[in-house]
Amino acid sequence: MSNDLTFDRRDGFSPESSARSLRRASGVQCRRILVGWSRDPVTLLQALVYPALMVFLFWLVLGSTPNSGAPSSYGLVPMVALVGAMSGASISGLGLQRERDNGQLAKMWALPVHRSSAMVGRLCAESIRILVTVAFVLLVGAVVGFRIDTGVPGGLAVLAIALGFGLSFSVMITAFALLAGDTRIVEWTAIGTNVALFFNSGFVPVASYPSWLQPIIEYQPLSCAVDAIRAVAAGLDVTKPLLLTAAWSVGAALAFAPAAIRGYRAAVVR
Repeated sequence: MSNDLTFDRRDGFSPESSARSLRRASGVQCRRILVGWSRDPVTLLQALVYPALMVFLFWLVLGSTPNSGAPSSYGLVPMVALVGAMSGASISGLGLQRERDNGQLAKMWALPVHRSSAMVGRLCAESIRILVTVAFVLLVGAVVGFRIDTGVPGGLAVLAIALGFGLSFSVMITAFALLAGDTRIVEWTAIGTNVALFFNSGFVPVASYPSWLQPIIEYQPLSCAVDAIRAVAAGLDVTKPLLLTAAWSVGAALAFAPAAIRGYRAAVVR
């Protein structure tokens, strides 16, 4: 006769390391972050109002694309959608630093939840933010003449390209935010994002830049993503810009994901 004690399994119980625990805890983290953003006027302005204003301002100033006479919206709308996703990531990075500095990340680490749920939940929230921002900019872009001529499949492809590009940038910002001692590196990255508005193929054609600068403009990440979205929307050959965008996005994610993980582990044991 065995003397081992046995207990009935609790309803809904999952070990902290289980996939079910990861899904549930990540969902809670995602909702927490989204609710926080929805109550922050700066985040809402950066995610929705700022990109919409940029679309109208650039459209009013540029009208038609120089050197071609084509509508500028097919370059401006993808550019603004991507820059809006990037700017939102910078604001999110500053919020992550505040959570690190006030000890909130360490408190969540001490809870009986899956260790990866905080990072997975944040990535899920970032994904939703990026999709909302890009979809909103595309709707605003329709007012100034931007159309996705390839229908629903093309629209889904545009969202997928923007999501992959935006998430890779978010991973980089997360690494910077968690490893940096202060907010300066994230703030400088945000400034660099705004500067990139004027040095990509969505602002004006690559041929409009000085000859020595054209290769840099053509192959920089933002230009590749803009060209990929423009090609999908117009039904053009998307192979080259899509491969370049995928290479930049995957490369950035692989390069900065280990640093983001190290930064998170360092933040929770401060």
